[in-house]
Formats: sequence, structure tokens, C-alpha cells
Amino acid sequence: MASTTSIARNGAWKLLAIIAVVAVLGVTMVLGVRPIAGFFKNRFPANNGSVASVSAVGGKPAAPRDRLGINVAGVTYYGGEPIYANQLFGLRWLVPSAGWGGIDNGRLRPDGFPKGVDGSAAAPGVVSILNPPADAQTSATAVTRCTWQGKGIVGAGGMQSDLRVGNHSLQFRWGKAIGSANRVWISIDRSDAANPIRAMDCRQVGLANNAQFAPSLLAYLKPFGVLRFLDMSAANSNPASVTWATRSLPGDLVQRGSDSTSIENMVALANANGSSPWFTVPWNADADYHRRMAQLVHDSIPAGKPVYVEISNEVWNYSFGQAGQAEREGQERKLSDTRFQANVYRYAQKITEVMPIWAEVFEDRPKDLVRVAATQADNAWVGANIFEWNKGAAAGQIDAIAIAPYFKVDTDHLTGDHDANMVALAAEAKRQIAVKSAEYKALADKWDKRLIAYEGGQHQIDPDNQKRLAVMNRDPRMEAIYRQYLTDWNVLTGDVFTLYSATGPISRYGAWGLREYAGQPLSATPKLRGVLDYAEKH
Repeated sequence: MASTTSIARNGAWKLLAIIAVVAVLGVTMVLGVRPIAGFFKNRFPANNGSVASVSAVGGKPAAPRDRLGINVAGVTYYGGEPIYANQLFGLRWLVPSAGWGGIDNGRLRPDGFPKGVDGSAAAPGVVSILNPPADAQTSATAVTRCTWQGKGIVGAGGMQSDLRVGNHSLQFRWGKAIGSANRVWISIDRSDAANPIRAMDCRQVGLANNAQFAPSLLAYLKPFGVLRFLDMSAANSNPASVTWATRSLPGDLVQRGSDSTSIENMVALANANGSSPWFTVPWNADADYHRRMAQLVHDSIPAGKPVYVEISNEVWNYSFGQAGQAEREGQERKLSDTRFQANVYRYAQKITEVMPIWAEVFEDRPKDLVRVAATQADNAWVGANIFEWNKGAAAGQIDAIAIAPYFKVDTDHLTGDHDANMVALAAEAKRQIAVKSAEYKALADKWDKRLIAYEGGQHQIDPDNQKRLAVMNRDPRMEAIYRQYLTDWNVLTGDVFTLYSATGPISRYGAWGLREYAGQPLSATPKLRGVLDYAEKH
């Protein structure tokens, strides 16, 4: 997500980076704040060549569903979105006796369970806070049953009742509550080192044992033909090394590999939903990782289903470590004397290093591969420089240029008049497509590329007035704003728009979810209603 939204990705809530500053181009740039329109235009030569009209670019999805995408929520216990049928899967073991910090990976066995627990300081008890099912947010009828193998003591705590403990099993009823008020955890208080607790599965009673994903998730994602997996990837944490040997495997209870969620599990979700996957591959993934990942994806996604691949995420955005790394690498390679241009040129160069690997793997079905160059929506200079670097070297390795056309009213322009704020927000949604996105459409047409959106939606940040933020996002007028916003994009591009994001609570760091929690009544989700209404009419 762009700028101020950025830091909340990858499961951590957005730490508003509005006070950290870096020197860019000899001026001060506030991190986490999208540079104003024209910021770079006064510092670099503009592209003065004429923007020629070209015929319609090929490869656009014909089916309306295939043009509507969503950024899938990450796997957390606090994000409001149950991902897996096993409510324990993908989460961390925490150590209450050590301030509820995460367990050291050295204490985990390959299967993701503790090597042994005896209650000592060296092997303390652990807990995992479960991802609540959708039913638990709206009723007191959700019942979870946990089973396991091994010898030890397992318990449950938090907002649960009717606890029943059996032979290698326990069962409890969730309380009815939303968000942080609804916390239930499973504890391992003892685990025999010779016969440790293992193979634990916690799922709702009545759910098939072989179900991988929460049924509520699949039902919710069904309207979306593209699933972007940013928040399941390690793109924004920017690990120093990502190799095939250090990746997560699909059966790992704790997805602790260098690439975060396993490729296989992301592919499985896309296939279960009948959607195209959109991968954000970490910047430091090596060539062998790219080749093996490309082959796995090629062999797992059905022919005829497009695959979107993107290098990292928002490499232009200095809220993320990959931006600074790209700049340093660009300077080391003497790609430009100017720091930000070195960043952009290094991104273009990286495209020429990575995308040919994917193209080679997909040589037998090239139309199924969409190689994405993501750039800054409010500054077409960035996109132009990606294309123009080294006489257009990257352009031949790109199928689509992607932007995040967020809309917002700056906090200092908000007033005490709520109606006026909503009118201004609607106008900004129109302006973003009619002006800023149109600039990129001209650039994409010039280079004969598709223009798609990797993220988008409202972008309000109001850390000192969370009530106002909530009132704006819950206003019924959001339905019409979102419907018109997507309609305008479709008229301009006729191509993919991937909203950010599926689900997430409102906090001082933003209101990114189309809904705030799984199971939230549609009547209380005007943004989601607007999206679904648009989908029905297109």
C-alpha cells in the first residue's frame, strides 16, 4: 500500500512514519507520506516526447470477475480474518513468562512445536492465540475442538466456556465478541521431550478434517478473480536472504521460513477460490528461488489462468527497507548520481535480472504470465524512468505497469463538518482516476502496456481523531463512492483493480479493510457493499 499505509503490512499495524525524515535529492522527504504531485518534476527532466495513442493492449481479462482483485489479509490472530480451517496454523507460539514474546526458533522442532516443555526457565510453557472463526464475532454458537498427539498437558484460556477435556483432545465454546475482546489461546504447559505434543489441530466442530481454509474466507473471496498475497509474503520485511533451502514449507505449523507463507499455501488458496495469484517476491530472493518458484507456480496453476508476479512491493517507498537497499545498490552500480533516481533505475535493472527467469519457465504458455512493474501513483515520473532506463531495457520484460490510486482528504483539510468531508472525499476519488491514473494510462499506452492497480481504495489517516476516521469509513455514502471509483477505473483502463484490503479493524493507523472483521453484517460495511454492487453490474 502506498506511503502512510505502508508499514501496517505483513501483519503489523501501521506505525505511522510521519516523523522520520531522510534526505532525498538534497531536500527533506517525510517518510510514510506520499510525495505531493509534481515533487520530482521540478528536480528531473520531464519526458517531453509526445504520448502517442496506440491500439488496445492485449491480455486484458475478458471476464469481469478476473478484473476485480483483493489483497488477502495476513495470517494473524488480531486481524479479524480467519484464514485456515486449523485455527492454530500459521501463528506463533508465545511465552507468557517472558512478556508474551515469541518463542525462539531454536526451541522449535521442524514440525513447529516446542522441543520440550517442563515449566523451567529454559523450557517454559507456551501459548498460541487462536484466529477466531467468523461465527465467534457475531454469535456464541462457535465451538472449537482441538486434537493432538504426544504426552503432556494442554489447556485453553481466554474468552471461552464449556471447556471439556478428553483423551488427547479438548473442546470449548467461543464467547461472542469482536476483535481484541475475543481472545482464546491454547497452552502447552508440559510436553514430554521423548514423546512431545505434536500434530495439533483446532477447528470448528463439524468442519471436515481435510478442509485447509476457513469456509468463511472462501465465501468472502469468491467475487474476486485476483488474489494479491502481499501480506502473506515477506516482501515488506525485506529479509537479507531468501533461498529455496530457507523457505517455508506447506506443512510447517509455524510459517517461519525466510519467505513467510509457503508458496504452496498461497497457490492452494488461489486454486480453491478459482482466482489468479499475484505474488510479491522478496527483493533478496536469489535466482534459484525465482526459478524454482516459477516452476512450482507454473505446474500448480491451471493453464489459462493468469499469474501476476511483482518484485517486492513499493520499492520507491522509503517506509520500507527495500527502498533504501535499492537506492544503495543503484549508487554502487553508478546507475545515477541522484539518490532517488538510483533507486528507480535499480528497480528497472532488477526487472531485467528476474523477469527473464519467469518468462523462460512460462515459455510454453506466455500469455498466462503477467510481469508487473509497480510504481508510484501520484508521480508518473517514476514510471517513466522505469521504462526509459537503459534505452527501455526493462520495458521488454514488463507486461503491465501497476499503481495504487488511493484517494483521501489530507487531515489538515478535514473540518468539523462531516458532510463536507464526505463530499471532499468523493471528489478526491474522482480526481485520482481522472487525473493521476489518466497520466499513467497515457504512459502505459505509449509503451504498449496494460495499466492495472496493485492496491487502492480510501487512504484516510487520522491518528489524532480515530472517531472521525471511523465515522467516515462507516458512512453509507462510501458505498456510492466505491462503486463510482471502480466504475471510473474500468472506463479508463478496462483492466484489473486490486483493492486493499480484504479485512482489517479500524485503528489510529487507518481503516484499510473493506470490512472490519469476518462475519460483519453487510449492512455495516458500505465500502464492501459498493464493491459487490459494482461487481454485480460489471
